[in-house]
Amino acid sequence: MPKSNNGAPTKFPPRPPSSPQIEQIVNDFCADTSPSAFEESGCAVCGELKLRTDLTPIQDIRCDLSSLISDGVTRKERLASKDPIEELEGPIIDRLCKGVCGACLTSLKKGKAPKLALSNGLWLGPVPDALKGLTFAESMMIAHIRHNRAVVRVSSGRDKMVANVIMFSNPTLAVYRMLPPS
Repeated sequence: MPKSNNGAPTKFPPRPPSSPQIEQIVNDFCADTSPSAFEESGCAVCGELKLRTDLTPIQDIRCDLSSLISDGVTRKERLASKDPIEELEGPIIDRLCKGVCGACLTSLKKGKAPKLALSNGLWLGPVPDALKGLTFAESMMIAHIRHNRAVVRVSSGRDKMVANVIMFSNPTLAVYRMLPPS
């Protein structure tokens, strides 16, 4: 006869669960599989995807964001070459994101910019409409760098990376002089 954790014999098979137990199991399953349990959103400070449940709404944050102000990191989009180069005002955050992750919030409460903050030169800004929906070849053509990696198949049938990623500078100026084609 099987024994329980405390050493007492248990009856097998167990009795069917009661109606309240079944209801609790179904409710717990629905809560665990609801979209709010696994939806992700970006952190406004570092841009990293986090579970929405792990983000603090940016309007609820009561700390100084002055550590996220950096000169020379942002630029407003220019629609013509004659438009002046201007920086964006205020702290460097992704304004499309509505929350801040716990790691960034901890650093901000200490008055420091997080290590992976967009204000540390990681800000890219929104993707211009002209660059949305590019094919893979088009995005490789305008990329400032291209990368290479070495991957081999091992005996277990899985892939294994055997080299570091190598970044090569693309000759974008030469490409720009040739575009658009005649």
